[in-house]
Amino acid sequence: MGFSIVISSAVIFISLFASLAIILSITSSIYKANDAIVNSAKINSQINNTSIRISSITLDTNDRKHLIITLNNDGKSKLFNYTYFDLIVTYDADINGNMIQVTEQLRYNDSSLLEGQWTISIQNDIVDPKILNPNEVAIIDAMLSNNVAPNGRIIVTISTDNGSIATLAIQL
Repeated sequence: MGFSIVISSAVIFISLFASLAIILSITSSIYKANDAIVNSAKINSQINNTSIRISSITLDTNDRKHLIITLNNDGKSKLFNYTYFDLIVTYDADINGNMIQVTEQLRYNDSSLLEGQWTISIQNDIVDPKILNPNEVAIIDAMLSNNVAPNGRIIVTISTDNGSIATLAIQL
């Protein structure tokens, strides 16, 4: 009779322990899922609050490799991770007198303008130096690897670190 009580108690203890383990596992999974949803909402909010626009592209007439791009921050986000921006330029290059379409991905350089790179300067940058605040305008200087052909086409695409994209095409 005493042995059956011990076995009954053991079965009840094992059942309670298994139930507790299942409840803790489910609670942990719910917490992880909730955390993922919150992080996803934050990222979506950052993307929705970011809006950029290329308002002009100018080719330097003295150096046909040098582009001057005007970038407007029309959103609510401050932009500053320029190293993680992508600047892609597709243009008609003048290579040995032939017009050839070339696509280049230029890298950000915070100090000097070199071939295959770009720099940024913000107009009237008084508040938050080197940060492109909402409603501010930046000038991007880009140095291509080849001269742009006369009467050529230039397409500039820039994306921010969180994936907002702006594109502008011009015909010279």
